[in-house]
Amino acid sequence: MHYEKNQLNPLVVTILQVLKNRQTALGIHHLLQEIKSIAPLPDFDDDEQLALFKLNWLMMNALYQLQQALLGDGYYLQISTLEIMLSPLNKHGPQAQQQTLQHQPLRDYYLDWKNFSNTTIDEVQSMLEGVWQEYLNPGQQLAAYKTLGLEGGESWAQVKKAYRKLVVVHHPDKGGQASRFMEVRQAYECLKQALQG
Repeated sequence: MHYEKNQLNPLVVTILQVLKNRQTALGIHHLLQEIKSIAPLPDFDDDEQLALFKLNWLMMNALYQLQQALLGDGYYLQISTLEIMLSPLNKHGPQAQQQTLQHQPLRDYYLDWKNFSNTTIDEVQSMLEGVWQEYLNPGQQLAAYKTLGLEGGESWAQVKKAYRKLVVVHHPDKGGQASRFMEVRQAYECLKQALQG
């Protein structure tokens, strides 16, 4: 399988689950611990250091994918080693959005799947499919549909339409709660993988 620059990453959903309940920033090490407490992760390599590198790479890739995706929803995801935090974009002003859209070597590195270079394509595919099984089972998919106010089995176009309607209602700028908004986004990402992956 050929990996595109924006290959879907299963850790996106898990990270959203962590962030939706956070009121304060957390460091990259704490984020890793939270991820491990939510979703069992496969062994990425027999070599401990290489396994840690691969897990870190996937985590950073997911964070940068989220940073770009959530801008359109009016959220800014701050990413640094000691401070990862999601907050409404209007708290940061236009500079945050401009900075996120500018060329950044570190972000570009983590968004380019070719840089996951110490692993073969087959190994990467196997790892991602293993992690995604939890999110792609019928029970999880049905729960995601229900979160979006759907019956289950709707098309991707219907999912996107339902998501857009809920964003308007639950976005904090419209008086909604951030945790509910992130729950909606998590369901959207889950179904995105199920219907488009």
